[in-house]
Amino acid sequence: MKKIFTILFVCLFTLTFNIVIYAQNHAAVWDSIKNATMLVVEPAFQNEFGNPYRQPLADYGWEDGLQISPDGLNLYALYSPSDLLSWQMYFVSHLSSPFCDLVGNMSYLRSYSQTYGMDLVTNPFGCDSFSNIDILYSHRTSITDNFTNWQLSGIARGGIIEGSPAPLFSETDPNLLDLFMFTGNNDIWQIKNTTRNPSGINSAVRLPSPINPVTNEFNADNAFLTRINSDSIILIYEKYTDPDLRDFTYTISDDTGSTWSNPVTITTINNSIGHIEHPCLYKDGSGQWWLYFSIDYTYIARAKQLITGNWDSWDTPQMIISKGNSPSIGEPTVTANGDISFSVSYMNTVINDTNDVYDLDPWILPKTVTANIHESEQLKFIAVSPNPFSESTVLKVNKHLNNANLHVFNSEGKLVRSMNGISGETMTFHCENLPNGLYFIMIIENDQIITSRKVIISK
Repeated sequence: MKKIFTILFVCLFTLTFNIVIYAQNHAAVWDSIKNATMLVVEPAFQNEFGNPYRQPLADYGWEDGLQISPDGLNLYALYSPSDLLSWQMYFVSHLSSPFCDLVGNMSYLRSYSQTYGMDLVTNPFGCDSFSNIDILYSHRTSITDNFTNWQLSGIARGGIIEGSPAPLFSETDPNLLDLFMFTGNNDIWQIKNTTRNPSGINSAVRLPSPINPVTNEFNADNAFLTRINSDSIILIYEKYTDPDLRDFTYTISDDTGSTWSNPVTITTINNSIGHIEHPCLYKDGSGQWWLYFSIDYTYIARAKQLITGNWDSWDTPQMIISKGNSPSIGEPTVTANGDISFSVSYMNTVINDTNDVYDLDPWILPKTVTANIHESEQLKFIAVSPNPFSESTVLKVNKHLNNANLHVFNSEGKLVRSMNGISGETMTFHCENLPNGLYFIMIIENDQIITSRKVIISK
């Protein structure tokens, strides 16, 4: 009997050891692949943006449907702790299999990814497990901090796949949302008057036809919300013709989401330029509207609105950043400062494991000159003298600062120096230990960007 227990112990230990080694090996391979990923900022935008980088909270799970809040302090994602793309391809190619073998298939679940407390058991089908997909949320206290941790959203549910989170923040309280939209049960839904980590799933309302179809079909996705004036909200989203063909469609609400206008299909940006996805509207510091989106999973692009207030009047798209050596890129949303949050995919060709082939992470492309204040206005708000400088320079702001912060970014968009608790109208910046080059000084007061300027260190 003792010998049998010894054998069982050795087998159990060996199995556990092998699982740990498996996870370590796969995680190490993914780290290597992600560290070697290089994207390409188009030459026309290399002075406008720094180097793109992967967000530190990027997990080994699948982070999709990204949206960043306009103030840059909140990040949302659809999440699956598995190789979601391989699972979807398996699902589609095995539709004749028993249903629980499909929705309850845990072979694509990554043992080395986080689940954040997701419910992978509850389901309405009587299956032993459920390959759940839900919404994660992250918050940072300053735009100079990193997003470091995900948490399961306040509307997460077992047995109901949810994704494509889209917040509309209150104009008076940065902790509250006037609306929160998401996809669930094959349609776009909304919750009114909730918190930045949304709650109140029981109050969610399905958007009416023709935004969603009369029947329960999945043909509307990836909603984006923003205000176009003090009274009106615009919702722009994808409308599917078939799984591989979609249009951008918009609708407007003048009563904070209680009713919506008849949806209109955008014609000036369409599939003649390639496979388009993930529309996002952005208003820069000069009042100019832009439409950001992805093309052919290869580029993130933007198009300028030609006629003010006409949401089907867009100029020729400008390619901003391409996928480089990654398989794909997409899902742009833009902060008020002009930073672009987006996703990047990877493919594992090192380890021969058909259950562990693809991953998706959140990245960011930092704006090196703030979009919150037009360039002509920046010159009025701040003077830098001397510039270039070798040791120090004096900054003069055309307002009295109260407990403001000064942040210095290098040409790659990385924070290299900070000064806190600044008051008054002038300050001296010393550049000791910083190498020669181009830098961007940003002044923030009460979490609002006051101004930013380019400076040159030349010793």
